[in-house]
Amino acid sequence: MTERGLRAYAQPLQRIKRHALWLAAAFFFALAYFAAHNLLEKAGERNDARAIQRWTQTSVLFNQLIHELQKERGLSSGLIAAGGMQFGPALSDQHRLTDLAIGRMRERLYELLVEADGLAHAVERTLSALDGLGTLRIAVFERRIYREQAVASYTKLIEPLFEQLLMATSAARSSRILRQQIAFLSFLQVKEMAGQERALLTAMLSAGNYDLPQATAFHRIKAEEQTWHRNFLHLADPDVVTDYEALLRAPHVAEAEQMRQLVFAGYAGEEPPGGMVSQAARWFDLATRKIDSLADFEHTLSERLLRDANAFEADAQGTLLVNALGVLFSLALACVLILQLWRGKELAERDLELAAQVFDNSVESIIITDEHTRIVEVNQAFTRISGYERADVIGQKARLLNSGRHDSGFYAAMWDKLVRTGAWEGEVWKRRKNGEVYPALQSIVAVRKGGQAVTHYIAMIVDLTKYKETEAMLEKLRTFDPLTGLPNRDAWRSALDQAIANAERNGGRFALIDIGLDRFKLINESLGHGAGDDVLIGAAEYIRRLLRRHDVAARLGGDRFAILLPDLDDAHSIGALCERLLAMFRHPILAHDKQLHVSISLGVALYPADGKDSRTLLRNAETALNSAKESGRGSYKFYSTEMNAAGARLLALEQLLRQALDRNEFSLVYQPQVAARDGRLIGVEALLRWRNPELGMISPVQFIPIAEATGIIVPIGEWVLREACAQAQAWRSRYGLSLQVAVNLSARQFLSSELQAVIRGALDETGLPPELLELEITEGLLMNDPIGAACILERLRDMKLKIALDDFGTGYSSLAYLKNFPLDRLKLDRAFVMDLPQNESDRAISHTVIALGHNLGLEVLAEGIETEAQRDFLTEAGCDCFQGYLFARPMSGPELEAWLQLRGGAAHEPAQAPGRGTGRTDAMQD
Repeated sequence: MTERGLRAYAQPLQRIKRHALWLAAAFFFALAYFAAHNLLEKAGERNDARAIQRWTQTSVLFNQLIHELQKERGLSSGLIAAGGMQFGPALSDQHRLTDLAIGRMRERLYELLVEADGLAHAVERTLSALDGLGTLRIAVFERRIYREQAVASYTKLIEPLFEQLLMATSAARSSRILRQQIAFLSFLQVKEMAGQERALLTAMLSAGNYDLPQATAFHRIKAEEQTWHRNFLHLADPDVVTDYEALLRAPHVAEAEQMRQLVFAGYAGEEPPGGMVSQAARWFDLATRKIDSLADFEHTLSERLLRDANAFEADAQGTLLVNALGVLFSLALACVLILQLWRGKELAERDLELAAQVFDNSVESIIITDEHTRIVEVNQAFTRISGYERADVIGQKARLLNSGRHDSGFYAAMWDKLVRTGAWEGEVWKRRKNGEVYPALQSIVAVRKGGQAVTHYIAMIVDLTKYKETEAMLEKLRTFDPLTGLPNRDAWRSALDQAIANAERNGGRFALIDIGLDRFKLINESLGHGAGDDVLIGAAEYIRRLLRRHDVAARLGGDRFAILLPDLDDAHSIGALCERLLAMFRHPILAHDKQLHVSISLGVALYPADGKDSRTLLRNAETALNSAKESGRGSYKFYSTEMNAAGARLLALEQLLRQALDRNEFSLVYQPQVAARDGRLIGVEALLRWRNPELGMISPVQFIPIAEATGIIVPIGEWVLREACAQAQAWRSRYGLSLQVAVNLSARQFLSSELQAVIRGALDETGLPPELLELEITEGLLMNDPIGAACILERLRDMKLKIALDDFGTGYSSLAYLKNFPLDRLKLDRAFVMDLPQNESDRAISHTVIALGHNLGLEVLAEGIETEAQRDFLTEAGCDCFQGYLFARPMSGPELEAWLQLRGGAAHEPAQAPGRGTGRTDAMQD
């Protein structure tokens, strides 16, 4: 036969041999599998047997401890019931026996811990429960506890011992042994009920007490005893039941039963036998003998259970050895056969292992299904991403992972493309095991056999959660203010444009509220931007609290916020909302550990009445806001067409104000201040005036708020300081007059870090002594930040300057703070002077302010004195100084010099009032 023929003959034989080897290997593997399965069962049975041994050994100690505690309970009950006259020595001896039983339990705990047995936890919990036994014993001996409490306390210690035994019962594969364990526990409960009966009847006999509660407790014990008794008879072996019934017929058991019936007869109203009370010790002895007999029977039961467990272990151990040898033999033969096949498969296995590594270690979730979309395999990334374990999904349909967010049309289009092209890719929503829906990128390819029928589908899923979160965060940063979390100006404009479009389409109306924080720049400049940020965050939170469901709030930038109120154009409802906003901001905002009171001003514009496009609406709402600020802040205004004209005037005024200082359009006038006692001139107050070449004289009421808001007040204030100091020094040099000049400080000046340097520069430049310069500050400025204001005032006082509190009484400053400020003078505001002496409230306030000032060691000056009646009333009230048109109007420096010359050139002569009673309007502007 040729070589070619031999090869052709040998190939079929080799295939037959290979198939035979596979069949043989499969047979021995199956044999090894079944033998191993049986081996595990036998190993479990052996372990069960050993566990039963340990449980039985430990239960003996449990039972001994329970027995001793039961006796201690009965003696304690009798001792308390007999008033301490009986059972004392016996109880002391019983304490020692109980302690010995506890000691044996501790030794057993150490053995179980060494063996790492689960019973150790039961023993440990039992010993922990007995920690309070010593306290209970003392209470019993000192009879500080009622008998029922003592019995209940001992029962509370005993009951957990039964529970621990039950919890530690072995889940034995042998139903017979498990039945014996449960029967054993039922017997222990019978014995426990006998112990409770012993304690109760001992107490009843000792105290001669057969009332209803005692009888009720007795019936409860007997009912429970009968229940456990039936359980035991039902579960125990027949020979055990026979022995138990013989025990119950013992003479001492019958005598105990007879005495129990006599006690019950006493409760039923029959005359109890004489001397029953003296029979307590007899009853306790009989009951104890009965319980001891039960304890002996209990020992017999535990020995029987231990013998059965030993036999069960021996049988399991022998079977285990036989099965182990069978497993080893089958595995050895199977391994020899597999080794023959291994060499021919090594290369293919290597390729499969590489593919498996790629499959298992891919960061993408991979799912393989059959042609019916039942899942046949998943990788580790799948379990990590979806939360499903492999066993949860194998055999399940792939639609298990669907989120429910895609309709049937979506899946129809997906399958149409998959059938036509063999692949599909797109973004989908998936659902994790915990119900969470997440975004994913999914790719599906169809696997075909021989290029024809589909056998499998392979899906790769990329979790896009982090990507989408990052995308959402970037979108939020683009459309939301990062500090407050509110929509920013761009998002606000978009929302406003959308609201206008909806309103045009549906004929709707809505309102727009522009919100500005009052004096926010002052907070930023004085306390820093960190405090400013805290104020903005707090303001945003206050605004959020008052929003309705569909309202939109935004931060427009700086200290500006806005609210869009859809479907709301009723002036009354909008006004009510504005009032609630103003009330909310009366609560302080915590900024850098300081409680700051920040008010707001509101401007309201309505669509379509006040504008039909977003630009007009925003401009008109801002105009209304500015009008609210001009009205004194902390208020709201609805837009009106007149406001535009007023706004234009204010804008023009601001431009002129910026040029006024350079053009020397400002000047100072000085209003004399006189002593109340004799009318002598003691000082002057410097008042700012502005005369514009085009507009003429402009009232401070008009331009001072603009200067404050724009910051121009700072250079103006510095000019006022230098000018006033120069004039006072000129009078001092020319006429020898040491007149104190008072200068008002604005809030921005007061909180400026350059304040001391500016004041010192003005004094050094002019040569004026610091004690002749008085600085006037307002209440509101002090109360914004009392602690910080006090520090600034202390530094000014160190410069020997005088400090006056202007317009006192209008700001409701706290007296608790006022006493801490280093002040020299209080100025009673003209608002409380103008209606004196007729107005009763003004009279009371004036008296109070003067008395307060004097109590604080301050000089009190009253402003706006225009009548002799006002002067006389305030003089009588004790006011120290006056200022007003009754004495002199505000005058320029040369006019004041001429006025002094008319008075003889002396500052100490009583002042006369040129033009008394005139110029009241000018006085109100000062």
